[in-house]
Amino acid sequence: MILERGGSIVVDTIEACDEDAAWRAGLMLHIETLMAVVCRDEHDPESTRA
Repeated sequence: MILERGGSIVVDTIEACDEDAAWRAGLMLHIETLMAVVCRDEHDPESTRA
C-alpha cells in the first residue's frame, strides 16, 4: 500500500488473496492515509525486480 503520512509517502506491505482484498484491507487499516494499492505477482519475474 502507498500511504501519505505527515506529508511523506510511506509504503506498507500486506499479504492478500487479490487486489480487491488488498484495497479493502487498506481502507480498514489506513482509511485516512491510503493513496494506492500495488500488486506484486510472485510468479512474474518482472514485478519482483528492484
